Amino acid sequence: MKRRAKVLIAIVCTLMLAPAVAFLIYDALVFWPHRDHMRTVLENADPLDRSPPSKVRAYIRAQHDGALPSAVVARQLHSRWLPRRGMLDWHVRSFLWERLVSLHLSQDEVLGLYASLAYNGKGQGLNSLSQRLFTKPLDALSDEEAAMVVAYTWAPGLYAQHPERLRARTDILLSRARSSQLNAL
Repeated sequence: MKRRAKVLIAIVCTLMLAPAVAFLIYDALVFWPHRDHMRTVLENADPLDRSPPSKVRAYIRAQHDGALPSAVVARQLHSRWLPRRGMLDWHVRSFLWERLVSLHLSQDEVLGLYASLAYNGKGQGLNSLSQRLFTKPLDALSDEEAAMVVAYTWAPGLYAQHPERLRARTDILLSRARSSQLNAL
């Protein structure tokens, strides 16, 4: 009986440790080698995308219900460097990369990658979208314009054809940002 208990405990411990060990191995072999590429993306990014102004940061967080956009950044990064092998593989990688992005990158790096990699309908980057929509740099936008630039990245194809929907999404972001500021007080 004692032998069975020991075997059962060993099996349970192995089942509990195996995912943690697999996660660490994936981190070391797949994620970590791309860390330099992530730094290069940030270094080559537009300075206003690399370090977005505070109001743009607030609207990015509002777009993602107050959280960092780690999942979006993770998907953009892993789809950029790793081959796609099917839907299950994509979902597992998305899950792992989201955890690893949150673990290894600072808030500033996540927001910088989000701003520089955000698809804007004709390219990437929030500052280039700001220049295209308002002929102003990202740091010169009003609150409403900054919210609109961030909102546009939610569905650029749709919002290019339906400005009224972009206006509605902008209003949602403005409302969320205001309520999060009130909650912070």
